[in-house]
Amino acid sequence: MISKIVRGAVLTGVLVAFSAPIVANAADAPKTKAECKKAKDMKWDKTTKTCVKK
Repeated sequence: MISKIVRGAVLTGVLVAFSAPIVANAADAPKTKAECKKAKDMKWDKTTKTCVKK
């Protein structure tokens, strides 16, 4: 019983640790063409209308 609780807690911790940087990067990504032009190492993709890495 306790091993299931510990296993669940460890799994939750690992998932949070790996998902936090992904969410942080998504929030910082430029959303408009003007912001994308200012960003370093980024370019505007006309087909998807998003800012992507060069």
